[in-house]
Amino acid sequence: MVDFFEDLVYSEADIITFPSGIPGFEDNKLFVVVSIPQFAPFEWLVCVDGTHLRFAMINPLLFSPDYAPKLSAERLAELSVDNSNDLALYAIVTIRENSADTTANLAGPVFINKNKKIGKQIIIDDDRYSTQEPLIRRGASC
Repeated sequence: MVDFFEDLVYSEADIITFPSGIPGFEDNKLFVVVSIPQFAPFEWLVCVDGTHLRFAMINPLLFSPDYAPKLSAERLAELSVDNSNDLALYAIVTIRENSADTTANLAGPVFINKNKKIGKQIIIDDDRYSTQEPLIRRGASC
């Protein structure tokens, strides 16, 4: 199996700092976002602090266009957002062998200030979203 991240090339300008880490991985604070065309629309949040930690991510609006997590001003302030256009939104994905069982964590979206290179996974208190939202809706018709 090919390891697309073994010889990952990035610059200091690509590094996104997660000051609090990712919940469950609080010691890991330095990441880059990697796009691999054959895995689109997924992207990867790859830890660059010497560990092999990486997360598959997707823009949740691609499969849930009405996704609108409510965040307090205090939580957004942690990302030093000056302009909402600087903010990227992702959901961490759990990829399963059967692609129909693949899920995304909409209860814990990842926000990245693209301009200031600051990231944070924010756990939201909103019963509309779960940690295992299916990417493919069963019974959905085209």
